[in-house]
Amino acid sequence: MKYRAPRFLFRRHEIFRHIEGGTTFIEVGAGNLLLSEELVKFFDRGVAVDFTDDLKISYSKLAGEIRSRLEILNLDFVTQSVPGKFDCFIACEVMEHIDDDAAFLRKIRDVLKPGGQAIISVPARVKYWSVHDELVGHVRRYEKAELIEKTTGAGFSSVRVISYGFPWVNILSLPRIWLARRSISDRKDWDQQRQTSMSNHNQIPSWLSNSILPFFVNRFTIYPFARFSQLFNASDRSNGYVIIMFKEPADA
Repeated sequence: MKYRAPRFLFRRHEIFRHIEGGTTFIEVGAGNLLLSEELVKFFDRGVAVDFTDDLKISYSKLAGEIRSRLEILNLDFVTQSVPGKFDCFIACEVMEHIDDDAAFLRKIRDVLKPGGQAIISVPARVKYWSVHDELVGHVRRYEKAELIEKTTGAGFSSVRVISYGFPWVNILSLPRIWLARRSISDRKDWDQQRQTSMSNHNQIPSWLSNSILPFFVNRFTIYPFARFSQLFNASDRSNGYVIIMFKEPADA
């Protein structure tokens, strides 16, 4: 059983509650492909994009049936083009690393089919900025009103901003901040791209992934906590947002 961090699992819960499915999807910032391999069940085929060097290694570990329906592209979505148009775009913890987030949102819209759905996640609330944000190369944290303004300004409609995982993700951020304080001096000379490439899945120690913890922390054990968190989705208390939005249909 693969280890999935609790924050990933809370985010996954909301993504899978709201995803509409379709023929094709693209996930940008796919990292270790933990989400991409599950997204395949909602679509006929998909494309996973990341600029990290270990993308091909993660891909080689997937089951053959998954690989037959999932293509990987080892490139930078911000500066390079991707082929085709998609029914759904997914990007988790990506936009906060990008200087020109308005251009990023417009590019998301460009790669969607008319009526297509986009789901992204970002760190929430400026007041929660910490040394962990510096360690992993964040440019900013977001406020709900700001996200609505930027996404609608990029041409999206039916925008919904979910404050996911409260109170659990806030509590779980405390050990992340503590670990970041211990690591920041070792990474003070890293540039922003290296910080970004080493964030998320690369923050999980190998001993943790290979321990018995996955038997106790998984989508089944997290589920009741995630259900409880849904009570606070509109409260704006969490330190993370999931945003669901749509490109207008061609005949709109």
